[in-house]
Amino acid sequence: MKDSLSLYRRLLGTLRPYRKVVVLSVLAMVAAASLEPVLPALLKPLIDESLIGKNHTAQWQIPLFLMLAFLGKGIAEYVANVSSQWIANKAITDLRQAVFRHQLHLPLSVHQAESGGRMLSRILYDIPQVGAALSNAWIIVIRDSFVILGLTAYLVYTAWELTLLILAIAPVVAWLIRVASRKLRGSNRDMQLTTGRVTGAVEASLSGIREVKLFGTHDYEDERFASLAERLRKQTMHTVRVSSANAPLVQVLAAAAVSAVIWTASALSAENRLSPGEFVSFVTAMSMLFEPIRRLTNINAVIQRGLAGAQSIFELLDTAVETDTVDTTGATRPRARGELCFEQVGFGYPGQNGLALDGFDLRVHPGETIALVGASGSGKSTLINLIARFFSPQHGRILLDGEALDTLPLGWLRAQLGWVGQHVVLFDDSVAANIAYGQPQTAIAQIEAAARAAHAWDFIQALPEGLATRIGPNGSQLSGGQRQRIAIARAFLRNAPILLLDEATSALDNASERAVKNALDTLRKDRTVLVVAHRLSTIRDADRIVVMEHGRIVESGTHEALAAANGSYARLLASGTDIAPATTAEPAAAPQPAP
Repeated sequence: MKDSLSLYRRLLGTLRPYRKVVVLSVLAMVAAASLEPVLPALLKPLIDESLIGKNHTAQWQIPLFLMLAFLGKGIAEYVANVSSQWIANKAITDLRQAVFRHQLHLPLSVHQAESGGRMLSRILYDIPQVGAALSNAWIIVIRDSFVILGLTAYLVYTAWELTLLILAIAPVVAWLIRVASRKLRGSNRDMQLTTGRVTGAVEASLSGIREVKLFGTHDYEDERFASLAERLRKQTMHTVRVSSANAPLVQVLAAAAVSAVIWTASALSAENRLSPGEFVSFVTAMSMLFEPIRRLTNINAVIQRGLAGAQSIFELLDTAVETDTVDTTGATRPRARGELCFEQVGFGYPGQNGLALDGFDLRVHPGETIALVGASGSGKSTLINLIARFFSPQHGRILLDGEALDTLPLGWLRAQLGWVGQHVVLFDDSVAANIAYGQPQTAIAQIEAAARAAHAWDFIQALPEGLATRIGPNGSQLSGGQRQRIAIARAFLRNAPILLLDEATSALDNASERAVKNALDTLRKDRTVLVVAHRLSTIRDADRIVVMEHGRIVESGTHEALAAANGSYARLLASGTDIAPATTAEPAAAPQPAP
């Protein structure tokens, strides 16, 4: 119970920026609730004075007061509802933005540990549940609590002996609500996790629709989704059963109290201790208690869903973001020269035995191109991730221009890196926006120059709207080679001193590889380049080839020297798997001297 209150207090804390409107809303609720007992209060003079006593003044005053009371109550409820919904929607928008922003700043390890479906379901499922708890739920809790207080005060004023009978059920009702709250919270947490899995299954199936069709796994995917959907249905029905049983139990208890009240009130009326007007007024006020009590009982399910969503959201918001380094000098850092130094670097992924990198030592000179080769799992891509500070070394350190990476401002460090990988990520936007991603103020002339340098201008001109053409989700309207060249154009525009190439040509056909390789050869000039590749045509052009096994360097040198040494590199060449031969579209060529 204490956890629920602290969680709800934190949730209500999101309303703090709108406290003036909150005050207005609460005052309107108080006004509406204070007018609720007016109806039963007017029934006493209506019966005793107007109907029985034939008081002519009461005959016109009571309808007038009744009309004024309902007019005031209607205005107050309108103000309360509109202002409360405005507050709730502002808070929900803020929370949704905070969750989205925080997810973007989380370390890559957190994203890898949690499914993309769960990340999506927080925004698509959890936040709407929180929204319901912040909008309708808090209106009902505040307004109906005041209504119950007002009606109870009137009941005490009218006949305190009868009111005690009603209050006798309060502890039992509170116990029922508490038990139901615990069960509902657990059920809703399970539903959130399952919803995340359902979202992930849909996302995976749709993104892999080609593989589903090619391998004929429609039935398998259908059964997998049906299993998750059935689990979600069962969890939902468990929540429905608990929620549905809660309200009738409370109402049965309330009915028992009402029956006792009516019997006692009839006895008091027979002894002339309760007038007919007071009796009708009391019974009416007591009957009016049922609806707010029913709403408060039913809204508990909405609150518990909201609290379960809030708990998930706050757990995410409490997760530490990437560690940045603040530059206390205040000076603008110059462009990096591009010298990289790895000193006894060690790193292992959580939950895996052994190290992906173990005692890795390497010095890369400014403007040098290093090709990293080795069998799958030898640590090549891990090295690229460490340079970008997606992960931090567990042992040793990495230096850029003599400074340890973990001492450099994260934004500045990543601005020094250009990256082109095998799996290019493009956005459902125009070609120009994708090339200028992260640099929205770039002039069209600069974007065109980058596209020309990337050998992409010819196919861009052929598109229906040129640079303004939208390319679909993840560039689905483009071929693999075209997508790759858009990524290279993006790297040209970024003009970073260090270029990281991770299998940039491995998934391309010969013609596409030739176009992409020509673009990469231009891009590599006057930059420090680390290349992870399996194509001999790409590896051979490097200034130095570094052969890796089990996270360590076992050989280093030029292609000719390593091939002649008959060591690990020669074995990789002979295997034809870890290093593919040069394609017929790209004949062998001697390394070109740097201009």
